[in-house]
Amino acid sequence: MQLFKFNTRNIVCIAAAAMLLTACDKDVFDINTDPFKDEVYNTTLMSPISTFLAEQEGYGEYVKMLNYANMFNALNQSSSGTSFTAFVPTDDAMREFYKRRGVDSLQQLTPEYARAFILYHTVKDSILPESFVQKKSVQNLSGDVINIRIDSLHAGQAILNEEGHVVEMGLSAYNGKVYVLSKAMTPLVETVYDRVVQEGGSAIMAEALEATGWARRLAVVQDTTLNEERQKVVTHYYFTLLNVTDATFAKAGISSLSQLRSQLKAADEEGLSEDSLLRKYVGYHILTNQYTTDEMGAMTGSEVTRIWSSSAANQVFTVTYDSLATTEADKYVINNSGVPARFIPAQSNILCKNGYLHTIDAWMPVWEPKQATVLWDLADYTEIKNMVDPEYYQPAEPTASEQRFRVATAACFEYEMGEAGTKNRNYSDIDYVTCRSNMKEANNHDRIVFNLGYMGKASMRTPTIVRGKYKVELTIIFMTGNNFMRQQSDGNGGMLKMAFDDKEEYTVFNAPYTKVTSAMPGVYTSTIYEEIEFPETASHNFSFIVLDPAASTNSNFSLQFDCIKFTPIE
Repeated sequence: MQLFKFNTRNIVCIAAAAMLLTACDKDVFDINTDPFKDEVYNTTLMSPISTFLAEQEGYGEYVKMLNYANMFNALNQSSSGTSFTAFVPTDDAMREFYKRRGVDSLQQLTPEYARAFILYHTVKDSILPESFVQKKSVQNLSGDVINIRIDSLHAGQAILNEEGHVVEMGLSAYNGKVYVLSKAMTPLVETVYDRVVQEGGSAIMAEALEATGWARRLAVVQDTTLNEERQKVVTHYYFTLLNVTDATFAKAGISSLSQLRSQLKAADEEGLSEDSLLRKYVGYHILTNQYTTDEMGAMTGSEVTRIWSSSAANQVFTVTYDSLATTEADKYVINNSGVPARFIPAQSNILCKNGYLHTIDAWMPVWEPKQATVLWDLADYTEIKNMVDPEYYQPAEPTASEQRFRVATAACFEYEMGEAGTKNRNYSDIDYVTCRSNMKEANNHDRIVFNLGYMGKASMRTPTIVRGKYKVELTIIFMTGNNFMRQQSDGNGGMLKMAFDDKEEYTVFNAPYTKVTSAMPGVYTSTIYEEIEFPETASHNFSFIVLDPAASTNSNFSLQFDCIKFTPIE
């Protein structure tokens, strides 16, 4: 490989190459075809990625896979600014991957699988090491998110999706960068349902998923529809499944689907049919978003138990954190006060194309827990997740600058703009916005910004709340420009009419920004209900109407909401 030198000859070469690439009309990498079949881009400066790898020692198996998948030339593409970042496993890493897949050689994989492997290990655009180490995730050519964790024990190394191990960063090829892996990543080609079947030992759960229609849903990755403007809208689906193996069912005296139906019916107190009971049971094991075990057990403040809304209507389960646990298996307990279950570490956090699969050590019947604190993150909806750049959705750390995405069309919202509109041009009607370090206390380092004008309205569905009495607090983001709301120097401090389920007894008038205790920007909490009682365990419709005229006249007016906390009252 020749080093770059600034001399007249090289400048001429660059100009000639630029003219050649500009003349080429195939300037976008088509991942479904090889637009440069039988063409190889070479320059006097350095080789493109595939050729560069073929010229080096230690990458022969990956080069073989490029050819086997008919993608050698595609990864050499360099037309009109096209560039790539390739995560390339070494020969040893490739051989270890074959072993993991249960094969002895490349030829025992299909060309389609090899193609998926290449796409999964490739990112469009060339990422410099200094930029790479600042990223929390990137999106690959498969459309999947690769999470990045910098290895704190080894300088210049990183972990990808808690699996791939980067040991060398940013080798330069003509059309991009190469990051060397000592361990390859497993491409996400299986859905959650596929993994249940392929992992084996879960025939009863697989049958239950089939019988209830969930098998079909868990096999869907995305679909494409047309919006009102006849534009294509791609919707991705995400799930978390708490799987029960046949061996675990057997411990509860269940050895078949029919026995599971019988056991559910024997415990029924509502007079439901066996089909209804089975649907409830299966839905109870499914969340309609993707979460790791640590995310499900993440604590807020001093709380040690979290309540999670399942896909079974009005049914929740708890995850309790045990701070004294000495093993990973004992770290979290599901339904600690009911029929307790634990995640099996070796069979949990299995990342699939459309979510996570966790296997638990008890059969987990439907159970209503006692009240516990519920933290409702207003951005925690798959409809919002679909509209936000994966790199910035619920970032692990505050972002260097605010990233804003309009999410008003997300199905989780119902809203109306006030007739007078708004003068605020910094935000659209409803935005997802990340938080910088001065807002580091914000849950998941993000918030939802409402900019609806005077008499604007919005509503959202809450998570399932266990029946009982609660104190309800709203966490808001306070910016310097919001100080007029805190002081009520223009308007009435952001007065809102808030309600649950549009019921008069659940309606309050509240100006949360007037409760901010300091003019300093930050995250503040305001009590909106000292006490509210829900007689049934259910999800509720939360709505508000903006009653401050300044919402249509003051360019700094906006409502920046982080989360709503429901704290039980004994």
